[in-house]
Amino acid sequence: MFSFKKCSHPSCTTYVSKPFDVCFHHASEEEKKIILSSLVYKLTNNPIVRDETIVGGAFKGLKVKSKDIKASNFAFTVFENCEFESTTILNCYFDFCIFIDCTFNNDNIRYSVFSGSTMTDTKFLDSNIIHSNFMGISTKRSSFNQCDLYYSNFSMSKLVSTSFEDSNLKRVDYTASLLKDVSFKYSNPEEAIFMNEEDKNS
Repeated sequence: MFSFKKCSHPSCTTYVSKPFDVCFHHASEEEKKIILSSLVYKLTNNPIVRDETIVGGAFKGLKVKSKDIKASNFAFTVFENCEFESTTILNCYFDFCIFIDCTFNNDNIRYSVFSGSTMTDTKFLDSNIIHSNFMGISTKRSSFNQCDLYYSNFSMSKLVSTSFEDSNLKRVDYTASLLKDVSFKYSNPEEAIFMNEEDKNS
């Protein structure tokens, strides 16, 4: 698991970013460049990325293919025009992130947290997304198509112009979510959990 060492800045409780003793927010501009460039290198070159932390960072045009990302923390980070392909994401935190025009294709995502995130023009395709937490997310023009979403949680979310087509929705939780222009075509919404029966036919 990523380091639980706290930032050395007075009164800050955020976890540090390697290789420094401060969090990304309190790092100097030069330190931020080093943190980001180091992570980009690892995500694009190393087969396994483990125990990394960046809270409040920003990635643009990042392309991650055939990697294993494990036990890492990317909370409050912005991902723009990023691609994750044929990648395993295990026990990772992407809570309160912003995803803009991103793609997750043929990925294996398990026991990971995306809660509170905003997703715009973002696509999850042909992926296994098992036991993961999307509680309180906000989506627009996005999709989770041809995915196995078994036991994932989308409760209390705002899902707009979003599709869950040809996907496994068994035990997926949509309780107390706003669903507008949402498609479940070729999926099994009868096996998901809704507050209202009519939501299955959104």
